[in-house]
Amino acid sequence: MYKKSSLPKVLSLVFLFLLGLSWWYIVWDKYQEKNSHNIGVEHVYSHRGASGEEIEHTFEAYDLAISYGSQYIEQDLVTSKDKTLYVSHDLNAKRLTGEDKKYGEMTDDEIDKLKTKNAEKIHRLRDVFVRYQDTVTYVIELKGEDEQIELFKEEVQQAKLKDKIIVQSFKVKTLEKLNETFPKMKKLLLVKDQKTLDQTIKHSVVDIFGVSKKLMTEENIENIHKNKKTVSVWTLNRSDDIKKAINLNVDTYFTNFTGKALVLEKENRKTNRE
Repeated sequence: MYKKSSLPKVLSLVFLFLLGLSWWYIVWDKYQEKNSHNIGVEHVYSHRGASGEEIEHTFEAYDLAISYGSQYIEQDLVTSKDKTLYVSHDLNAKRLTGEDKKYGEMTDDEIDKLKTKNAEKIHRLRDVFVRYQDTVTYVIELKGEDEQIELFKEEVQQAKLKDKIIVQSFKVKTLEKLNETFPKMKKLLLVKDQKTLDQTIKHSVVDIFGVSKKLMTEENIENIHKNKKTVSVWTLNRSDDIKKAINLNVDTYFTNFTGKALVLEKENRKTNRE
């Protein structure tokens, strides 16, 4: 039996122990919740943002993708008549704005007056950088020639974001030119046919092979990995295609549906903890 005088001390110790245990459980639960939310994010490139749900390349599309947990948002570049980089997949503004004119034929003032259906502007690359800073990694496709490459270099250096960019192109020469200025920047070669993949698979400047869905085969993935490169696939929107990519150990893939992809990643991707 405890003496009367020692009982309050014992009760105090028990109370402190239970309080500490409760705190530990709360912290652990938050840690588990955070980790659960992050499962798979390193594998998903948000193609033009969450473009399956919002208008592509708008802040709404990027914001939604990021709210799902995305760490990678994709941009396509076009160049205005005034030599400014804007974000658009199409060279012509008609599909998104109704204006049937190429961006390369319009001044900055003309482009800045255009509106998408959600009343957003066609964004300049620098405005995207300003909005998201270093909170995400930008997966940026260059479509132009030498002039666009030089403009891109200037924008990246001004924004000081060279370590937060993966640059992509269908042209090896474009990646080689960028490698001169940004040797540590990850470079992704877009590939749409088997012949090109076979010819470039050992190229030293390429870090990531971005292959079309039809090239997503076990043999191609194994060969790319054997050459110490990583594999990205475009563009996977159907659940069965995403599951196939996960099962084939595809490193990353582009998708219009970030939210769905992250759910499928959580359900299907085998982690190191398993």
